[in-house]
Amino acid sequence: MANTLDSRWDLLNSDHIHSVFQLYDADHPLDFYIGKSVKQQRLLLLVTPQEPPSIRDMRAICIQSFRRDDGKWSFLLTLDSTDLAPVFSLLCVDLIETSRNKGKPADRSLNVVLKRLSNWRKLFEHGLPDLLSENEVRGLCGELLFLLRLCEQLGAAASVKAWVGPKRADQDFQSLDTAWEVKTIRPSADKINISSEAQLQATTRAIYLVIFELADSLEGVVDAFSLNILVEKVRARLAEDHDVGELFEEGLVAAGYVARPEYGVQILIERSLSIFSVKLGFPCITGEMLAPGVNRVSYEILLSACEKFRIDSSSLLERRGK
Repeated sequence: MANTLDSRWDLLNSDHIHSVFQLYDADHPLDFYIGKSVKQQRLLLLVTPQEPPSIRDMRAICIQSFRRDDGKWSFLLTLDSTDLAPVFSLLCVDLIETSRNKGKPADRSLNVVLKRLSNWRKLFEHGLPDLLSENEVRGLCGELLFLLRLCEQLGAAASVKAWVGPKRADQDFQSLDTAWEVKTIRPSADKINISSEAQLQATTRAIYLVIFELADSLEGVVDAFSLNILVEKVRARLAEDHDVGELFEEGLVAAGYVARPEYGVQILIERSLSIFSVKLGFPCITGEMLAPGVNRVSYEILLSACEKFRIDSSSLLERRGK
């Protein structure tokens, strides 16, 4: 989609006196225009009846708002550096598509734009968003697969609130009395990596280790997915609850995800789901086992050593959902 936007920008021809603008999508609830300035800078313009708040510029992106003659307001993003054109395209597509809430009031859609812009600022402050590695993509896919399952049992709001992995919590999902650590493995894998002694250490919460076996697949295969497809599937599941959807979008940003065509290339399919109860005797390292001053210990666990702690995945989710 960013490539399509690039092509449309390239076709715009401004003169030395006037900038040129083109309506992005007549079916969009908001009036977005792509444009090109007299200096050949790429522009994204949002025309809105509401006065946008004052927002400071971002790295290489100038942000302005001004009153129009018709009483509406223009909210304008200008790219100052051609070097960042690919990132600007990603930003613009993200603002446009995440605010495409058909049937929602326009002011709610505008709030989505402003919130997403704030999230992008956080990404820019930590450096331009890098492409997630293959392992990071697989890991995020595992978390989203589990999130969808949890939504069926706990409901959307409770499940998205429980998704704390992007916030660097000890486990990927935490409710009041339960935590779930999600791992992904490749077919024939015989071990998993644990990143610290706190990851499988039970405190006030019962802990379950969730393992998805994900295999490479081909596009078009039934039940196969890419990271982009999974994200859209979760968005569709949360479409009826604006606030929960926004919380999910914050989690995506914290995880380093923004929609990119590269995330549609790697096609995966779920081969199996295994869940283990991390209780007394489970093969893991916890904080009390370590000498004073030793922490952040990473280690591997053989899957064969976990077998006697395996539980039925459906019964676990059903029980936690009650």
